[in-house]
Amino acid sequence: MPMIQPKIERLLKDKIGLAASTIGSNTIARAVEKRRLACGLPDLQTYLQRVQTSTQELEELIELVVVPETWFFRDRKPFIYLEHYIKSECLPSRSAGILRLLSVPCSTGEEPYSISMLLLNAGLTPDKFRIDAVDISKKALLKSSNAVYSKNSFRGEKLPNQERYFQQTAEGYELSELVRNTVNFMHGNLLEPSFLNNKKYDIIFCRNLLIYFDSFTSSQAIDVLDRLLSPQGLLFVGSAETGTIPPNRFVSVRYPFSFAYQKVAVPTVTVQQLPPTKRKEISQAINNSSVTKSSATIPNLQTAKELADRGQLNEAAQLCKTYLDHHPTSEKAYFLWGEVYQAKGENAQAEQCFQKAIYLEPNYREALIHLTQLKEQRGDRAGAAVLHQRIQRLQNLDNIKS
Repeated sequence: MPMIQPKIERLLKDKIGLAASTIGSNTIARAVEKRRLACGLPDLQTYLQRVQTSTQELEELIELVVVPETWFFRDRKPFIYLEHYIKSECLPSRSAGILRLLSVPCSTGEEPYSISMLLLNAGLTPDKFRIDAVDISKKALLKSSNAVYSKNSFRGEKLPNQERYFQQTAEGYELSELVRNTVNFMHGNLLEPSFLNNKKYDIIFCRNLLIYFDSFTSSQAIDVLDRLLSPQGLLFVGSAETGTIPPNRFVSVRYPFSFAYQKVAVPTVTVQQLPPTKRKEISQAINNSSVTKSSATIPNLQTAKELADRGQLNEAAQLCKTYLDHHPTSEKAYFLWGEVYQAKGENAQAEQCFQKAIYLEPNYREALIHLTQLKEQRGDRAGAAVLHQRIQRLQNLDNIKS
């Protein structure tokens, strides 16, 4: 039943954003077969029906395809920068209020607990900060709550003040109540429309999640992170995810290998908020302008992006085309058009758009990353390798500048 596998892959993408190409269809197929046998079902068709109608079975399948790879203070540089930020910028400027942080996905808890230990070491008392930690895996959250870890969770250098926070037991290394009480674990899905509604965070760690999404889903996830992050807040992502961060909304902090971004605060001013003399001036300028009706109806890229975000891909593609009719040298329009084509599964057209974007802007990193992924997917390893080298050179230049 060759058509069953794509339907299951599509279900996983719709529910948790997982792009099958990121972990491989064979990996998903093995997980599906394991669950089919566990359910005692005769074939894939009956398993598909089960997983489509049973929330519990869907959760069991998700447990097999998520990647819970983590350890304490993983990739030290982000934590080094966070400590620097807390001591040099955060503490001096915050006389009151609670510092709020989010770790998503938190996996088995090592990341949010690392953040807590760092804050305690930096001099914050437990009443001065609060960490929310969210994951889609209930098994991972159970381990997080138990807070007992094996040596596999301790890699590289010895943890700062390790003896203060851990006690060795017969089961492993048990984390102290002091740290555990600062983290609030929750089950959740970043892509759910109501995810953490009415919450705001000063600092968000979302590392090594976007790499499992396609470009369209990554954009959705970034919109959610943007909504959750306070103005001027910090966002930490994984090293392979920097190309997905929109530069008009987040600015790299330029600390080597921290992969941290600060949210850009964009003040919005309506015409009604302007002084009366300025409103009159604008009104006269509009009335006296020579803008024709046809040019006034030229769509903007933000409208196209909003349509794409709502899943109206055909309409978004048409707006991109119309926009390019009037702005034929817009690399951003070609990039967005490529993302729309990619979301529709029309990869050949997507490649053409990304190539045009790169022709217009040779250092367009996001377009380079998308084009690399597409070449890898269709087996053009040589072409992908060349693009990888270009991306690495750009990264090296950024590191030198910083």
